[in-house]
Amino acid sequence: RILRGLRVAARLGFQFSSETSTAIRDLSPSIMDIDKPRLAMEMKYMLSYGAAESSIRLLRKYGLLDILLPFQAAYLSDQLKGKSSDRGLMLMNLLANLDKFFSADRPCHCSLWLALLAFHNALVNSPQDAQVIKAFAALMHFGTWDSAIEFLNEDVGAPVTYVPEAFGLSGAKVDDLMEQTSHLASLVKSSVDTLTCLNTLKQSVIRYPGASQFSGLVFVSAREKGRVLGIFNGLDSDLTSYDKRRGMHGIDYKLLEDGVTAEVRFVLGKVIMDTMSAESPCASTDAAAALPRPAADVTDADHRPLSTLFHSGESE
Repeated sequence: RILRGLRVAARLGFQFSSETSTAIRDLSPSIMDIDKPRLAMEMKYMLSYGAAESSIRLLRKYGLLDILLPFQAAYLSDQLKGKSSDRGLMLMNLLANLDKFFSADRPCHCSLWLALLAFHNALVNSPQDAQVIKAFAALMHFGTWDSAIEFLNEDVGAPVTYVPEAFGLSGAKVDDLMEQTSHLASLVKSSVDTLTCLNTLKQSVIRYPGASQFSGLVFVSAREKGRVLGIFNGLDSDLTSYDKRRGMHGIDYKLLEDGVTAEVRFVLGKVIMDTMSAESPCASTDAAAALPRPAADVTDADHRPLSTLFHSGESE
């Protein structure tokens, strides 16, 4: 019921009363007792329907991100030291750009945001040249190395950097760029283990001060791990022969919801490309998810109090 309430709040912009907020914080450890398939389903409902950014904010606010996605929780805590806003953080920009493509009636498959988290994890652990990241994204989106290089040559936008994930353009030669892009793909594939292996997850979190009291879990199944790895197949080998062209320009949302690898890869590349462009995503404000509202459960009188949504039934 806690996750259900947060999901509704994230999608609709509802605010919890102070009493409900206190209860959520007090009861948040109880989600450890939920079986993993159910947790995976709840996370799918939160992150696949166009509200991933606001969902992550709410999960962090109520201490649930430390349990469900501990690496991302540790990253955000570290990045937000001395800051009042998460604007400009690569993870939040990735999620904001992901949300642009989806809505409550047009969701994505969970393998898309799982792949996005694995990609970001790899960059945090092994920062890359911005040009390499763009090449990696363009290769997934367009499907061939020649098309990726053509995109890079036509891209005249200002270089985008993120700390620590992406540093300034180095002007690498094409052969070096290909090798570095392939290496990035291998790093991303390795980082998938942080979503499925508890020991690997613990090791990735240890890098952050204050993360010694690890209380996280992994909820991603072996089947979903295979799906995510399949997205990056072939990207860590000879890229001159890589050919994953789709034959169409727009997104097929039915294929995407079904988790068809080619469609997921296509959109993943686009989300990363948008995040590496100079134009900031049209993200929701931090205040919408974080600022308290005195003695009110919702944003206006036309909405039911959130407390009425905490019932045993579930529909989606």
